[in-house]
Amino acid sequence: MKEHWVKKLKRELEELNNRVSELEKERDNFKDLFLRKAAEFENYKKLMKEEWQKNIDFANERIIRNLLSVLDHFRLALKTPTSDEAFKKGVEMIYNELLQVLRMEGLELVSGSGGDFDEKIHEVIETVETNELPPGKVVEEVQPGYILRGKLIRPARVKVSKEKKQENN
Repeated sequence: MKEHWVKKLKRELEELNNRVSELEKERDNFKDLFLRKAAEFENYKKLMKEEWQKNIDFANERIIRNLLSVLDHFRLALKTPTSDEAFKKGVEMIYNELLQVLRMEGLELVSGSGGDFDEKIHEVIETVETNELPPGKVVEEVQPGYILRGKLIRPARVKVSKEKKQENN
């Protein structure tokens, strides 16, 4: 009779051990699932943050692109001859303040005059025949270009030198 109880207890103990093993496996599966979902959620949060930043950057770029014509008009106003120095100084102050605000948002001026022509940042609007400069040099910047956070949003419009043709007499 004692053996019967011992066998029964051993069987129950074995069943309990099997059940514990099953529950441990189930726990490990849930733990693994939880860790994967937590990692997926972190990746999702990063992705959403990047998307949000891209949307902000896109909106800022659109606004800044629209403000470039305002900068152009200020530059033209500053080049216009006037006898009213106070007015000119005021326009210059407003232009510089606007430019400073845009620089804080990541806007950079593309260098134009005097350097080599670079098709990545310059747009040729005219070629100028000259022997004073080697071919491919920027003779004059007609309209400045701008880079926003490393992205060209408007090329500088420039006049570029080319070799002067020899006249045959």
